[in-house]
Amino acid sequence: MKKVYKNIFGEVISKAKAEKLDDYHLYYYKKDSEVLKEIEFLTEDEIYSTNYFMDQDEDEEQIVNYLREKSDLFDIEKREYAGDFIIATNKMYSLSVDEQPLISKTVFHHDDPENFICSQILDNKTLEPIPERTTKCWYAYDEKGEKYAAIEFSYQEDGKLELAIDKTPNPDNDLDWEHYEYATFKNLQGRIEADISYYKTAALLPKIAVKE
Repeated sequence: MKKVYKNIFGEVISKAKAEKLDDYHLYYYKKDSEVLKEIEFLTEDEIYSTNYFMDQDEDEEQIVNYLREKSDLFDIEKREYAGDFIIATNKMYSLSVDEQPLISKTVFHHDDPENFICSQILDNKTLEPIPERTTKCWYAYDEKGEKYAAIEFSYQEDGKLELAIDKTPNPDNDLDWEHYEYATFKNLQGRIEADISYYKTAALLPKIAVKE
């Protein structure tokens, strides 16, 4: 494994400098590659949280046992691909609160793995998504050319749109934001050139995406 030390702003620093800071992060990459496997979040040289990126062929139970030796708080992420989309399944453990993890699925466009388009919390027993705990985002660029979550969507228990908050009239002033519901979704679609039908329900993936 290759180790890289970073400060809390994500800037690469030396080990000596890191150990003088109250808080820093330690990144582990697969040998001779840029594939990230693990991030340790440290405060006063003690690990308080870990993010682990799991390969398909790894044993999850072994990973849980490995991580719980480091701290009570850790997150295990596994990624898969569906057409042009990335699906990240996360299991976040907080052992001081509960032995069972909070499970979520997050979807990204493959060419933009930083900005999620859908985030779902799953029921711990059935592993089915909880529609009212699903959030989706549609992105646009502001006047400075920076990408932002221009429309945010929330959903009802039946999976239908509950509320769409459109920030495009003025991203910096919530008084100018417009609100749409399932019944008025067509009015929102009429304002957007792209097809945004994916956002009308809490479905994880667009219909065109097929899991590989």
